Amino acid sequence: MVSPVTEARGAELGMDLPLSYWVHGRAGVLGEVDADVAAAAIAFADPMWVRERWEQNNPAGLSPQKRAAEYVASAGRWADEAFADIASAMLYRVTELSAQVALTADASLGVLFAGWRRIEIPDTPAGAAVIAVNAVRELRGGAHIIAVHAVGLGPHAAIVSTDDPVRGGHSGANRFGWRAPHPAPDPEKRANAEMLTTLMTSHAFDILTEAERGEYVELIQELHAVI
Repeated sequence: MVSPVTEARGAELGMDLPLSYWVHGRAGVLGEVDADVAAAAIAFADPMWVRERWEQNNPAGLSPQKRAAEYVASAGRWADEAFADIASAMLYRVTELSAQVALTADASLGVLFAGWRRIEIPDTPAGAAVIAVNAVRELRGGAHIIAVHAVGLGPHAAIVSTDDPVRGGHSGANRFGWRAPHPAPDPEKRANAEMLTTLMTSHAFDILTEAERGEYVELIQELHAVI
């Protein structure tokens, strides 16, 4: 989603602010909407930070949907390289299982998920797999937005409460446009939000048999091991 190669392609297209391609690529599926709508769908980035990118760092001649399509193509090219040594049969299976989950889940879990599961996937085995997996990731992302509000954190505090050197803490919050004063971290609420997210997301996997769920976990772990 934010590899240097992907970011470089975004800059070539005119989305040269940090993570601008990430904003346009993910929220482009919403079409011509106000920046507040894009920010609400993304949730975990400061709304004014999103507005700057959505309104002032978008390339002329590329509709939001075309920006999303470019982002998908960039992700596909990244996947073709990253998973070059993975057998095509395995990649097709990842796509197949991901599609079963994404296409039968309730779209109301998240508007980005609803948009991403309708997007045209690349025609290479690796590209198709990574976009299908990302649709499932957007499913989880939508559930997580609901969960952090349910436990009383909200997006800003959820990031600060995340123990991760890249996407958590004050540095993670700053990366996505949030500024001090930052909320106090609350690891307990963050843990509760994770449990709620898992619970909400898990129902979408009921379409798979127990054996298929285990297979899916193993397949994703294999992909993750090579990146």
